[in-house]
Amino acid sequence: MRYQNPQLLYFLFAIAIPILIHLFNFRKHKTIYFSSIRFLKEIKEDKRKRSNLKNLLILLSRILAIFFLVMAFAKPFIPLNKEHKPTKNIFIYIDNSFSMDAESGNGRLLDIAKKRTRSISESYPSESNFYIITNDFLSIHNNNYNANDIGKQIDNIQSSSILKSISEILNRQQTVVDDNSHLYIISDMQKSTIKLDELNQIDSSITLFLIPVIAQQQSNLSIDSAWINSPLLTTEKEIELFVNLSNNSEIDIKKKVVFLNINGKPKSQQSVNLKANERKKIEFNFTTALNTDIIGKIIINDSPIAFDNKLYFTIKRNEKINIFCLNQEGENKALNTLFLEDTTLFYYQNFNLTNINYNSIIKQDLVILNQIQELSSGLLNTLNKIITIGGSILVIPPSIIDVKRYNHLLKQLGLNTITTINNEEVEISNINIEHPIFKSVFEGRVDEINYPTATQYFAINNSKNNTPLLSFENKKVFLSIYKKEKGLVYQLNSPLDNDLNNFSKHALFVPTLLNIATQSVRSNNLYNNIGSKNYFTSNYKNNKKELLHLKNATVDIIPTTKTSEGRTYYFIHNQITKNGIYNLTNNSETIDAIAFNYNTNESNIDPLSTEEIRDWIAKNNLSNVHVIFSSLEKFKQVLNHQQNGKGFWKIALILSLLFFATEILLIKLIKS
Repeated sequence: MRYQNPQLLYFLFAIAIPILIHLFNFRKHKTIYFSSIRFLKEIKEDKRKRSNLKNLLILLSRILAIFFLVMAFAKPFIPLNKEHKPTKNIFIYIDNSFSMDAESGNGRLLDIAKKRTRSISESYPSESNFYIITNDFLSIHNNNYNANDIGKQIDNIQSSSILKSISEILNRQQTVVDDNSHLYIISDMQKSTIKLDELNQIDSSITLFLIPVIAQQQSNLSIDSAWINSPLLTTEKEIELFVNLSNNSEIDIKKKVVFLNINGKPKSQQSVNLKANERKKIEFNFTTALNTDIIGKIIINDSPIAFDNKLYFTIKRNEKINIFCLNQEGENKALNTLFLEDTTLFYYQNFNLTNINYNSIIKQDLVILNQIQELSSGLLNTLNKIITIGGSILVIPPSIIDVKRYNHLLKQLGLNTITTINNEEVEISNINIEHPIFKSVFEGRVDEINYPTATQYFAINNSKNNTPLLSFENKKVFLSIYKKEKGLVYQLNSPLDNDLNNFSKHALFVPTLLNIATQSVRSNNLYNNIGSKNYFTSNYKNNKKELLHLKNATVDIIPTTKTSEGRTYYFIHNQITKNGIYNLTNNSETIDAIAFNYNTNESNIDPLSTEEIRDWIAKNNLSNVHVIFSSLEKFKQVLNHQQNGKGFWKIALILSLLFFATEILLIKLIKS
């Protein structure tokens, strides 16, 4: 047996009042004289017995009436669960993410969540400490509120672009109060965001109540992502912009128009059809002047969930491609001719292996190892960093080779090693035209061209995962590519030596090397997702450590900077909460445009069912986790039943009134 108001049990001392009245009879006796009192004594003895019995019954009635009256106000109950722990600390998490803007039969989900929060606050004693948690994790919600003040905080809650996981909510609650607490999670329980496995992290001091609020079944079309395949844009090339759309419902969507705006003006539009739960890639092709950055926006008109109807992006002007060629012996004339002549597109440098500037290497887009036999540990570490941050490496073997030493270098780079040296004339006749390196190189039939030939080449073991780009007619690999972390490594299996092959003189040489160089550009993302990372990058070279501002019409923040591995990162500390284009400025001059979009994880509107949640809780034997699911009208009744279990205050009140009535009847009907 437990009590909702155990402090009221102190009033049981009131039972002493009728006992004292019974023990001390304060009535004054009046003396009456009789000539004979023998008969009076007999009457007195008879009435005394009846009076004592009456007084005892009245005393018992009063004691029981007071006892049950105190019990009624103390509200005794037997909890439904033995793990139920009474507490004054009540935490209520209200999911205010964009998906809570969906409609149910009783209105917007966020409004329903607010009503249920008020019902929770009314079901606890007024002296309880109430805490609000939202996805924004506002500092003002670190304070506790009483039942009267919490209503103002509930009214101020607005939709937010930020998402929080169950583990983050639990950590937040423990940070504020690490004592025995009740935690309510009111959410639409979307499968894309709610991970039930995280409930295993719950502390034993927390009693958790999950309260699902379910939206009506409805369609939702979302813009998931956008990208361009070519990291290098030139005025001669048409820009190919790819967009992923998703139909997040069981309803087919027909003739939905997708609009593309470029630099504030309509550029193109497409009509699309999507089947239920279908994801489709569409393509926009357009040309525009590349003397300025491209600022774009993709738009659809879809309701009622509208946060994923727009996607902002920027395509930046290209800087020069940095190419760093390390030579064991002399410089390669073919590479010099190709890259040194185009100074507008390439910044090409030659260095001897004995004279390396490691600080310059880390900033390169492409590093060429020209006839290098072995690597120092410092150079190897630098090359690995380049691969990690998205750069590329081209490995060209030496003409005079020490196979053992060279294989050690290949192992250090994680490449396939040489098995044999073959001295025979073969054509380089197999071209992987499906790969982006050669995607736009050929028009017409490839088998009608004259292929380059080689008189010496190296056969490799092919034990590691690589993709052949160029192969000999005997299927041996001439040029292959390895995908490593964010970077690429290219491996040639014949030297760029005119005595051993004519590849550097062939027409295929120029597009192959140019595309290797352009594919190595570490371009910025078209946009940033709010909440997924707390920083952005820019093409602007802030060499003087200037104080930059990121702002739009309503926001002006000063991001902090951190330089790592040749790149500057600007940290925004969760201050960007609205999607759109933000200007990076220096002394009021706009130097870059940065796009921010909402995270589309919640675009998938498939919720967890109550049965799924309860089955998972039972399977994992979480006795301190409960589910409350009911209509809005019955919610408070169900909540009280869950919170208070089987209550006895009504029975106690009835018994109290019954004993008060018994006392009155005893006084009125039984004469002394």
